[in-house]
Amino acid sequence: MSTTANILADTYEMAYGLVKYYTGNLKEVDPHKNWEVNGAKLNSLAWLNAHLCWSEDFLLIKATGGISPEVNWLEHYSFGSDGSLHEPKVDMKAILNDRKIIHEAAMAHIRSLSDEDLEKDNPLGLAFSQSKSIKTIIQHAIRHEGSHAGQLGWLCKINGVKMV
Repeated sequence: MSTTANILADTYEMAYGLVKYYTGNLKEVDPHKNWEVNGAKLNSLAWLNAHLCWSEDFLLIKATGGISPEVNWLEHYSFGSDGSLHEPKVDMKAILNDRKIIHEAAMAHIRSLSDEDLEKDNPLGLAFSQSKSIKTIIQHAIRHEGSHAGQLGWLCKINGVKMV
């Protein structure tokens, strides 16, 4: 167990916690509604959470050499997906339940990595900032989670949910 891996996991937990906070404050909102701002459609609450579920599995488990829990709907919410919910059977409760399962697996896996593991190239060959290291993949996942947390903050504002 690496101190660096624990710091990265703790930092991801903070971004994940912000997503959970915003999502929890949107319980009264239709999770499938796509708001439109200045002619641009925003991703729905359900889609954002499904995408974050996919990205946590892809970036923090698969791209770091871990073993993914079995969730059969994730592939519809990957890079470049169109923002629609492809699985009508996947409701908010199921998305959040699967997200919790994936999150627990991801955090356990990340915390198990050594400093040497963090410096290895990731098994998927992904590159961010000209680096393929597992550490860089985790740092990108933190940045990605935080970016979508900002979108959820806007959904709170659009829906009149007072945050501060």
